[in-house]
Amino acid sequence: MGVQLADRTPSLPASRGSAGLGGPLLLLLALLAASPLFFLGFRELAENWATPVYSHGPVVAFMAVWIGLRTLRDEPEEYRAHPATPVWPGVLLVTLGLVIAAIGTLSKIGDVSAYGLLIWIAGMVCLILGPTRARRLWLSMLLLIFVLPLPQFMYWQLTTFLQHVSAILGVGMIRALGLAVYLDGNIIDLGVYRLQVAEACSGLQFLFPVISFALLFAAISNAPMWHKLVLVALSMPLAVLMNSARIAITAVVVNRYGIETAEGFLHAFEGWTILLVCIVLLAAAMILLRMLSPKAKRKNPLFDFDTKGLAQVASRLKGVPAAPQLGFAVLAGGLLSVLVLLPTNRTEALTRTGFERFPTMMDGWQGLSTRLEPGIEEVIGADDYINATYSTPDAGQPVHLFAAFYSDQTNGSALHSPQVCLPANGWEVTEFGTRRLDMTGTGYGSFDANRAEIIKGTDRQLVYYWFEQRGSRITNDFLAKIDMLVDGIMRDRRDGAIVRFVTPIKGNDIAAAEVRIRELMRSTLPYLPKHIPF
Repeated sequence: MGVQLADRTPSLPASRGSAGLGGPLLLLLALLAASPLFFLGFRELAENWATPVYSHGPVVAFMAVWIGLRTLRDEPEEYRAHPATPVWPGVLLVTLGLVIAAIGTLSKIGDVSAYGLLIWIAGMVCLILGPTRARRLWLSMLLLIFVLPLPQFMYWQLTTFLQHVSAILGVGMIRALGLAVYLDGNIIDLGVYRLQVAEACSGLQFLFPVISFALLFAAISNAPMWHKLVLVALSMPLAVLMNSARIAITAVVVNRYGIETAEGFLHAFEGWTILLVCIVLLAAAMILLRMLSPKAKRKNPLFDFDTKGLAQVASRLKGVPAAPQLGFAVLAGGLLSVLVLLPTNRTEALTRTGFERFPTMMDGWQGLSTRLEPGIEEVIGADDYINATYSTPDAGQPVHLFAAFYSDQTNGSALHSPQVCLPANGWEVTEFGTRRLDMTGTGYGSFDANRAEIIKGTDRQLVYYWFEQRGSRITNDFLAKIDMLVDGIMRDRRDGAIVRFVTPIKGNDIAAAEVRIRELMRSTLPYLPKHIPF
């Protein structure tokens, strides 16, 4: 309303050095100096953005930049002239980002490099604007978090949880539509057809975009703060409910027209349709909240799509002064890049024997090895595995051995806990904890392993498993990732495996199951190092 464009465009402090090309040149040099540290991060982002779960990444990144420019354009006058001091928060963030990126590069874990990149960006914003002004860009930085891939252990836990919730809600909707349906874990049984609520149907590909759009609507709306908080809180259950509706629609269509309709175009079309419906419902929720507000508070438009002056704000980068802290960013990035690129002797030769040569007869145990179903093989993503059932005439009940080996746990394939995936197959974990195993004489000594008792209908089973990580036995999947990170830097090794033993529990004879499962462990462990190297 009569405000000049120049007045809405923030000025950058000019007291820290000379203007001209010095500042922009230092910014470019800082990025180039640190680029070897961020290369894996950029590649990881590009690869993830090409997948359905993270395909929203480029859009959310654009939204973050747009909101950031609007924030700078509309900031109060007193902030525009605020000097970029103190400098230590920016220096601290830049250093932290570079160190994390260096760790990711040395361990060859692209996710870690990408996390370091985000922290480095936050640090550079602090160096340019100062911490006071940079704090006003908190929403843009929050949105940038949604463009990053989740750590694998968090991805599997969240995916499995959403699969289970979506399956339960979807079955409820199917029954409400009058169809007879039975849920077995994540399998929806329609009688003639059985549909699996697979990883791709978990709804994770809706959750992040819907939350991001809720944040966007909140940022550009003229609504009260409590309206915005309600909208963001609503976005998460909305994404889950709409994904459940998608599952229910698929089941109804399959029940009427056949299983082939659940694949190909219809499946993809449903996905995009559900996402668009979620966005429309978010906008409708904002409109409804506005209608419930007093009339006096409805003077301004609900959404502010004004883009005037944003280009001028972006062009202010040309006026960044050549401050000493920017020189520090250049030197720190260059130094760490040189250290990372220096040749080392960390590489260890890895030789192993394939599981196809794992013995099927040992100490009276007779084993039968089988292949997993193609769909399960794809989800596991292991380079090699053994799926064998062993029995003896004296044991009474068989013991199942499963071990999956990953030569590189950083290339998209990674082990995850059975505690996460067992409920997906309809098993309920009734007891879970760790138990000390004395395997003296097998080459493994004494170590802790996860122990679980699971039930499905009238079937009960005893499960022991652990993560075999280059000579270490670890019970926690997060600690297994940390151990891999350390070994990736120190030994240039990122291989690992999961080892699992399962046996039925007949009646309440848990003691017999314990004896049986440990006997097979003692027989098989001496052979494992050939197939899962220490």
